[in-house]
Amino acid sequence: MQRVSAAVVLVLVGVLMVVSVGCVDAAKYDAVLLRNREQEKLLQEKEAQIAGLTERVNALTARAADAQRLLAEKEDHLASVMRERDEVRKAFDELLAAYKKFAERAPMVGGLPEKVAIAIQQLADQYPGLFEFDPATGRLRFAADIAFDSGSNVVKPEAGAAITKLGGILTSDVAKGILVSIIGHTDSDPVKKPGTVSLLQGLGKATNNQGLSEARAEAVAEILRAANVEPSRLATKGVGESQPIADNRSAAGKAKNRRVEIYLSMGAPPAAPTVPQPPTRP
Repeated sequence: MQRVSAAVVLVLVGVLMVVSVGCVDAAKYDAVLLRNREQEKLLQEKEAQIAGLTERVNALTARAADAQRLLAEKEDHLASVMRERDEVRKAFDELLAAYKKFAERAPMVGGLPEKVAIAIQQLADQYPGLFEFDPATGRLRFAADIAFDSGSNVVKPEAGAAITKLGGILTSDVAKGILVSIIGHTDSDPVKKPGTVSLLQGLGKATNNQGLSEARAEAVAEILRAANVEPSRLATKGVGESQPIADNRSAAGKAKNRRVEIYLSMGAPPAAPTVPQPPTRP
């Protein structure tokens, strides 16, 4: 812009010099005037360009300021998120450490060490239909018809294999303090088969459901002893047909009542629970 102004000044000076000498022809005067007009036009164009560039610079400056502000906001947000992440990580580490300490104390499930409860449930899953496991009470309920032949105290091979594996669980270090109570149950049908009567007589048992339930409970205990479960941890009892869990007037109900239950507990072996009698039909 300074260069353009200087050119105009020079032109004007030339004009003044021509006028001052008083001797210039019209052609030279017109040429100088034309050049002056061209310089003025060029000056206007340059000023317009400068104004346009100034506007663009201002716009870019404003955009740069906005970008800088957004960047600052993003940085603040990132810093906040990182702080939250660090707090969450710290809380997680604290919870994990607490869980590990809790796990080291052998967590309990329904009164049993968690590892024992999980192992027994996995065993039940391996033998579907053979027995049910209730971790809340520590009870394993074997269906007698699957575990024994009718009128027999001989454990069937599949049931024997499962009980042997149960013994392996009970002899693990975490299960050393678990005591075992084995309860035999029958339906209400009286013992009549000559083979069953002869069996019970040979065992020195009463030739009735009470004797049969005792014999079956003791057969289960014998398999556990063979699996190295200490005899001092085992208790057996037969209750015959005295604690039915279903109506003995139906075949399905009798099948449910014929069972052997194993109760696991930390401490003294539990006594056989009293089961409410099912309602009788009028």
